Amino acid sequence: MKAFTSSKAVAYVLAVLLIFVLWKTISCVVNALLILPPPEDVFRALFQLIGKTVFWRHVGVTVLRCFISFLISMLIGSIVGCLCGISTFFNNFFAIPVAVIRATPVVSFILIALFWFSSSHVPIFISILMTLPVVISSVSRGFATKDKKLEAMAKIYRFTNRQKARWITLPAVLPFFLSGAVSAFGLTWKVVVAGEVLSIPTLGAGALLQSAQVHLNTADVMAITFVIVAMSFLLEKLLAFTVSKIVLLKGKQHG
Repeated sequence: MKAFTSSKAVAYVLAVLLIFVLWKTISCVVNALLILPPPEDVFRALFQLIGKTVFWRHVGVTVLRCFISFLISMLIGSIVGCLCGISTFFNNFFAIPVAVIRATPVVSFILIALFWFSSSHVPIFISILMTLPVVISSVSRGFATKDKKLEAMAKIYRFTNRQKARWITLPAVLPFFLSGAVSAFGLTWKVVVAGEVLSIPTLGAGALLQSAQVHLNTADVMAITFVIVAMSFLLEKLLAFTVSKIVLLKGKQHG
């Protein structure tokens, strides 16, 4: 196990080094700060940004939008997913709206939403809209995996609806629900930032990206992107770790 972990760490380090070597090499060949600034310029811009209170205000608002939209999406998606899993009618009813949302480019929804909402609310609305299909499909799939033998046993022993939900439905749906939550959370970051870039709210990491791009400051664009990616990666890994612990705990309880 230790050898595997060590080799994995070495692979990660080598991959990162390769990225920086290629980045530096291409930057030197191109020799144009507007197109691709060297790593040292980007990290210099990064350290300048993280030392500013206003920068963290922008990032904090983006994080807040992500959590708000994620929680609302999980709530609505879980309810609709349960309806789809329980009823064939609701499954067919929501099939077309979900397919339309999946097929429509996120940019189209953002541009339309700009007519309906204020710039600060557009990223939240778009994130909810784009992550709903992920949650709905995950929860509804969980209902399809219920053990038919357990359902037959519950019928024989005359389980109440509450007992069926506790001992049959919940164990079947929970892993899919948690998996959908992780996927939806990862998508939330991308959609919220994209919404901020196009709607340009007063505060938001996406608004900073747009401002840096307008001022042709490629180093700042890359530095801000680095912070967004790092925070998204860490929070998503934290959520995935929490989910794995919950699944393990539930497995032991039912084992």
